[in-house]
Amino acid sequence: MSSGNLPDITTQYGFNINANHGVYLYGRSYGYEKKVEVAAALITAQNEMGGGRPNILIIGQQCKVGWHFVNKIEKELAEYGRVLNPNEIPSQRVITGPVSKMLDEFDAFIILHLYLDDPSRSLSSYVRWLRRLVGTEVSESTLSRFFKEAFPYSATLHRPNLVPYDKFRPENCMKAIDYLHVIARIDPLRIKFGDEKSLKGREVFNRKVRRNPMNGMGPPLYTTSDFTNTYSLTGFCGIDIKSTPVFCGIHDDINDAIEFSKTVELAMSSGFFHAGDIMVLDNAQIHVGGETQFLRIGYGLTLVSLLYFCHHDLLS
Repeated sequence: MSSGNLPDITTQYGFNINANHGVYLYGRSYGYEKKVEVAAALITAQNEMGGGRPNILIIGQQCKVGWHFVNKIEKELAEYGRVLNPNEIPSQRVITGPVSKMLDEFDAFIILHLYLDDPSRSLSSYVRWLRRLVGTEVSESTLSRFFKEAFPYSATLHRPNLVPYDKFRPENCMKAIDYLHVIARIDPLRIKFGDEKSLKGREVFNRKVRRNPMNGMGPPLYTTSDFTNTYSLTGFCGIDIKSTPVFCGIHDDINDAIEFSKTVELAMSSGFFHAGDIMVLDNAQIHVGGETQFLRIGYGLTLVSLLYFCHHDLLS
């Protein structure tokens, strides 16, 4: 590549031109003179700002180097109080395995505990805490590669399952066990499961978490269940061979008992529900309120709530 400010002869001799119109040789670091020039620019800018951190992008433009090189000199100044000669730069540890010369087993131990403390922690946070806790200097790209290669499972980022705080209260767990004892005694062809879902969840909560590097599982992220809704989806599923496996409907705005009942009516008219079916729902108010009571009488459906239900007439 070439720049309008430099002749093409630069590239003819095997050199490159960076975005700030500086000349460099690929794979080789700048010399000691350039390091001193960048350090002087950093110190001058810092003094002018009264001790604040200067903008490394602007320093890179002034000295015609990349921002990463300015960042390197800034770290040397912070750690040693000056820039180092080539013969003063400490040698890296020799470690086999992924990302060698960067991280050892103790670093991996610290990284794993930082992950368990907060699965949604950013790579920059790992960099800061490794520096504070054990003095290890490592780049974000190295950490990303380390998560993918150094543990039994690749710890990649993914969208978490959102779990409301109150899902696992002791009384709910006891009712869930009671539910399993009852539902296991019913003809599975009679059972249809239903629920609804807001279609705006991804916009409301967009944070990703990293998979556990020791077991490959993606941890849930606990949050409240109060999402702002735009569209809602109500769906039912079952294994009855007389109907389709899934029926669903989408409507505007939030879901309520009226909209839920309308979707059930559509499912009934389409042949998904049959008289005598048992519809299993969670304990949302729209499932147990007045608008849904006609379903039992009008269509012969038995409504079963996962957490609040009665045993009578389920086994008849």
